[in-house]
Amino acid sequence: MRFTNIGGATAILEHKGKRILFDPWLDDGIFHGSWFHWPPTAATIEELGRFDYVYISHIHEDHCSIGTIQHINRDAEIIIMDRQPNFVAQFLRANDLNFSKVHLVPPQKGLRLTDDLFIDMIEADKANEMAYIIDSSLVICWDGFTIFNANDCQPHAEGVTYLKQHYPQIDLALLPYSGGSGYPSCYTNLTEQQKLAEKNRILNQRIAGFVANTRDINPKYVVPFADQYVVGGRRANLNRHISHGSCPAVVESLVREAGLESQLLLLNSGQTFDLETLKKLPDSPYQVFSEEDRDEYIADHLSEKTYDHERVKFSRSVPIDRLIKYARQRLWEIQGRRQAYPENKLVIDFDESRRRFLIHFQLENVEEVDFDSKISEPYLRISGSDTLLSMILIGHISWNIADAALFLDYERKPNVYDPSIYVLLNFLRL
Repeated sequence: MRFTNIGGATAILEHKGKRILFDPWLDDGIFHGSWFHWPPTAATIEELGRFDYVYISHIHEDHCSIGTIQHINRDAEIIIMDRQPNFVAQFLRANDLNFSKVHLVPPQKGLRLTDDLFIDMIEADKANEMAYIIDSSLVICWDGFTIFNANDCQPHAEGVTYLKQHYPQIDLALLPYSGGSGYPSCYTNLTEQQKLAEKNRILNQRIAGFVANTRDINPKYVVPFADQYVVGGRRANLNRHISHGSCPAVVESLVREAGLESQLLLLNSGQTFDLETLKKLPDSPYQVFSEEDRDEYIADHLSEKTYDHERVKFSRSVPIDRLIKYARQRLWEIQGRRQAYPENKLVIDFDESRRRFLIHFQLENVEEVDFDSKISEPYLRISGSDTLLSMILIGHISWNIADAALFLDYERKPNVYDPSIYVLLNFLRL
């Protein structure tokens, strides 16, 4: 059995002439022109050949990219979690991606594909609503080998307990070690020093989580996996504050301190590990990339990239007051179903037209106020170009993806994270 790292959460597992592709993303400029592979990948989708199975963990484009999936042979069989709503299944239908078979795998029950190939899935943490409704992790039991692919779906207590009870001997685990969001990069209420401190705090916390999960699951080998990207374009300077490492090697020191270095497997893009011979192919040393390497790559290749919302400019006649009014009505309906009425206020600033809209989560209406008006705490203020915010309100770009793409600026007073606000924010659209 052979495992080949491609980059991000994209990899290939091969055994007895059968090939499984994990989370297809090989085209750059995803998330509306913002995300690019880092470290760079050593292969293109055209070079990878055909596949028997394709596992898609969830709908995010760095795991499920139409620019990559459209090149995959249609006789491949798709593996996704059986859940409702099923965003991946909807995506495949919407894009007329008529693969030969789609396997809907019941979580914590599993599905036998062949006599020697059994697969199972574990749901994301229920406490993380945004992850729980879309994400999955995969267990593969294949001819005596057991592989656990968590992609960027953070292992949690309930899932790890199930994993250890049912799959106590794991040969290879692919575990998240990093992550990324608009915090702290895009938060104007933080100083440069505070952003760097928060970046390091969050990154160290995530690496510590990787080490703890490795110790708990105790696989023979573990690969720090997924969330390997860089933001290009005019907001590329914000990469210096993103709370993910310059490459997977950032886990090495803490792994060594924990005495787990014999289990750590670092693979270059395009490099293969043979689980039977325990050899790397080619047998070349791992290439460590620094933040300086990343910044040089951005300057040489990505600094001039253009985002989708920069390629067009909506007319000033677009009625943004009506867009946000109708979006607020939808959000209020969602709040009613959830009985969610936080004390925080939400401020939306359209930078070009200098229009400010104020939403009290405990009040039904949206209010337009003076652009320079002072807002009493607690509040979350979000600003962006008129075109960008209009695209978000009509649903062309989601708030969640705009955040990951570093498109938006924020001000949070006080600087306290309330996940319920960000969950509700995603319903502020038509």
